[in-house]
Amino acid sequence: MGIRISNLSNKLDNRREALPDDLKNETFESQELFRRAEACIVRGKFDKAEELLGEALRISSENPLYLSYSGLCIGMRGDLAEAQKLCSKAAKLSPHSPIILVNLGRIMLEQGYRKEARDFFSRAYALDNTNSPAALELSGMGVRRQPVIRSLARSHPVNQMLGRMRHRLLGYKRPGWKNR
Repeated sequence: MGIRISNLSNKLDNRREALPDDLKNETFESQELFRRAEACIVRGKFDKAEELLGEALRISSENPLYLSYSGLCIGMRGDLAEAQKLCSKAAKLSPHSPIILVNLGRIMLEQGYRKEARDFFSRAYALDNTNSPAALELSGMGVRRQPVIRSLARSHPVNQMLGRMRHRLLGYKRPGWKNR
């Protein structure tokens, strides 16, 4: 899978403030299950993490953070349609949580919806510009070149045709920091 999860180990200290008031009173058991699931995700053990998140969701069925990470785990295992449903539901429950938007963006990016993924990453970064997962995802997507004819829209057929020709002639040059 192409989803980058290495930046999940960066904990967000203010993650709890972004959740609605009725979700701040989670049980100790569900919080502990979630912590263990996060550790499994960082290590790449998505089956075990999904199992733990399933147990946490049985205790607290409408927690958007648990839904979002559960969707991420399902997406990492390959069921992207189900992952998108769970992450979208989580984003509707808590639209102002950056990490939930980042997880939804990761699923959208994996499905090939780059524009929508960039929108979610940008929204997450706008909500919290210290959000390193959103910043890392945005930088990982790269910077788009200017349209060939700047007075025309990027989606104009002439710009698209000339852009493809430019890409074929000049090739794609990876930024130097990606070669490491």
